[in-house]
Amino acid sequence: MGDHYVPRYYLNGFSKDGGKTIWVYDKKDRRKFSTQVKSIANETSFYSPEVEQYLANSVEGPANNVLEKIRERAKITTVDKKILSAYMTCMMKRVPRGKQRLKELAPSVAEKVEADVDKRLNVAASEQPERLEFIEKRRTEIREIIDRFSVEPPKEIWLTSMPPEKSPRILAALSRMTWRFFTFDKYPAFLTSDNPVFYFTSMGIGNPESEVTFPVSSHIALWATWRLDLEEGYFETNTQVVKELTRRTASFATRYAFHSIDVEWVLPILNKGRWQLNRIK
Repeated sequence: MGDHYVPRYYLNGFSKDGGKTIWVYDKKDRRKFSTQVKSIANETSFYSPEVEQYLANSVEGPANNVLEKIRERAKITTVDKKILSAYMTCMMKRVPRGKQRLKELAPSVAEKVEADVDKRLNVAASEQPERLEFIEKRRTEIREIIDRFSVEPPKEIWLTSMPPEKSPRILAALSRMTWRFFTFDKYPAFLTSDNPVFYFTSMGIGNPESEVTFPVSSHIALWATWRLDLEEGYFETNTQVVKELTRRTASFATRYAFHSIDVEWVLPILNKGRWQLNRIK
């Protein structure tokens, strides 16, 4: 059994029988199959043992109680919001897409680091010209290290970025937003994915127009906005909103989507080249 990058307790909310059966839709291989929750969304040695233990005890444990309250449609507190905000902040980073995102950012980070190092070494060379040969040797060595980082960032950097408090702006923004939970009980409406926290990447989370959506179960999904004219709580929604949230979840999936039922439309929507996504009014 590998490390679960999408927690089992979370995925149980998208299973009809407490984790024994969940439908998996594979975007890459264009196939679907049913399996147990314990058998999916995991990878051997994906985390270090220390990080795996930290996630289980410090992030997932507290959040599981909040997820249960939401699934029972109980009122959540300000503390609950902060706990689930930490959970979602961590979810953005712990999944394969979060790991890939760090790799994509590495060249620009490396460029900034190299510029800063060059500036410092230039100052050192001007102040200590007698050590110029030594300084230039160190410059070459540092550039080689930075170049390697740019191509393949060490896994340890990703692992150390995992705690929610390492992303204080995201954590604070999520907990301050207005939270509404859309409910739909006619049938299992909401699916989730291997990258379940959605936001419009063009505006991020802190923009006044930003929206964050996060499926909580087959029948409940979070919609977070900066709107102050809305009350928080649980609100029955319609098929139009369900379809919009489905498109959002599908558009953010890296490879897998997960649903409690076997339906034909998931794979086609997963493999769409472009999605027309709309803000919810």
